[in-house]
Amino acid sequence: MTRAAQPYLYFAEDDPQARLLIDYQLRGGNVTARGFENGNDLLAAMHPDIEVVVTDLDMPGINGLELLREIKKQFPNTEVILLTSLNEARSAVNALKEGAFEYLTKPFDPVELIHSVRQAQRVYHLNQENRDLRASVAGPSHRPDLVASSRIMRNILDKVPRIAQSDNTVLLTGESGTGKGVMARYIHSISPRAHAPLITVSCPAIPRDLIESELFGHEKGAFSGAINKRIGKAEMAAGGTLFLDELGEMPLDLQAKLLNFLQDRFFYRVGGSQPVEVDIRVIAATNRDLLKMVHAGNFREDLYYRVNVLPVEVPALRERREDLPGLAERFLNRCYKRDDNIHDYFSPSALDAIRAYDWPGNVRELENMMERLATFNDPGELIGVDQLPRELRGAAHSPTAAAEVTWGQDLLAGRTLREVEALAIEQTLVRCGGNKAQAARVLGISEKSIYNKLKRAQTADC
Repeated sequence: MTRAAQPYLYFAEDDPQARLLIDYQLRGGNVTARGFENGNDLLAAMHPDIEVVVTDLDMPGINGLELLREIKKQFPNTEVILLTSLNEARSAVNALKEGAFEYLTKPFDPVELIHSVRQAQRVYHLNQENRDLRASVAGPSHRPDLVASSRIMRNILDKVPRIAQSDNTVLLTGESGTGKGVMARYIHSISPRAHAPLITVSCPAIPRDLIESELFGHEKGAFSGAINKRIGKAEMAAGGTLFLDELGEMPLDLQAKLLNFLQDRFFYRVGGSQPVEVDIRVIAATNRDLLKMVHAGNFREDLYYRVNVLPVEVPALRERREDLPGLAERFLNRCYKRDDNIHDYFSPSALDAIRAYDWPGNVRELENMMERLATFNDPGELIGVDQLPRELRGAAHSPTAAAEVTWGQDLLAGRTLREVEALAIEQTLVRCGGNKAQAARVLGISEKSIYNKLKRAQTADC
C-alpha cells in the first residue's frame, strides 16, 4: 500500500523562500513532506509515524537543537537532520552527540538532501523492523527480567503470577513508554501458554482499511490485491497470546468484531464464510483513558468491560524512582553487550540526578538516553553528572532532589548512632543500585563491614 497521500517527513525553516525551496527539492525527490515556519508548530503536529524531521538550526523561538532534544525525548524513533551554516559547525557536532542523524551545511545540493533523507528513512524502518521482530514472538527463553526495587513494582509483580495462570483478558494501562509491552511479554512468559507464540498487533501502525485483514486474515480474492489466502495475527497466536497494543486506537467498526471474537472465540476471515476457532489468551494495552473514550462515544462500552477483566496499571518512572539505577545500568549493560551485570557505571551524584529527573518519556526515554551515554562513554568509565545530558544535570538541583535530602536529614533526629549508621548504609546501597562493592567504596569501609554492620543492626532490632 502506498503512503504517498500522507507525509512521513516534517521540516522546519523560518525563511519563507528557503521553505519553498526545500519543499520543492523534497517533492522533486518523491518525498512526501509538510513544512512549518517554526519548531513550535512542528512539535505540536508531531506524532510517532513521522519518520524523519529536517530542521534549520538557527530559528526564532525554539531552535533546531532544542527541537532535536524534544523530538528525541517524545519520539525517540524519529530521525532528525539539521541544516546549518558554515559558522555553526560546532553546534552541529553537538547536535550529533544529542542524537541527530546528520547535519547538512548550507547551501547544500538537493541530491545530498534527498540522499540523507533516504538514509535516515532506511534507518528508521530498519529499527522499526527490529523492534517488531523482538516484540512479535516471546517464549521461555525471552522472559524479560524486570527491575522491581520499588514497592509499587513489587506489589504488581506479586499479583502477576496469578494473573498469568488465568486465561482471562488482561488490560495493561499506563503512560506511553512505561513498558506495557515488556509486562505483556513477562505475563506470557510465565503463563501455561509460554511454549506457544506471543503475537503483537500494533493498532495505530496498521492502516485503517487493512487492520481487519491483519487481525483476522483474508481469503483469496477477498479484495483487490488479495491474490492468496492470508492467515491473520489471531490465528498465528493459536495456543499462545495475542497482544493488542494501543487498543484505544482501534476503529469503532472493528471494535464490534473484536467484541464478538472475545465472546465467541471464533471469527471469519475477510471474504470468508467459514468460522475459524482459535484458542488464545488476549492481553490489551493502552495509554488512553478508555472509560473517558466510552463516555465520549469513541470506544464501545461493552468491549471496555470485556477487556477490563484483569486490569494492571504500569506506573510511570517518576512513581518508581527506586528502580531507576537498576534500569539505567541494565540498559548500559545491554548497550555495551555485557553479560556480567556491571553495577558501577555512575557516580552517586549522577545516580541522584537520574532519580531526580521526572522522565516524561518513561522507560523509552531512559533507554534512549542510556544508548546516547554508551555511545560517548567507554564501558570502564565512571559517568559523573557532567557527562549527563543537560536536562538531567538540571534535575540534580530540582525540588525533588532537595526533598530527598531533607527527607534523609529528618530521619536522623532521635535515632541511635547504630541506627544512623545502618540507615546510611541502606541509603547508600539504594543510591548505588544495590552494589555492595560500590557502596563500600563510597562509605570508605570494606564490603565485609557492610554485611557485619547490617547484621548487627538487624540483631539489635530483634
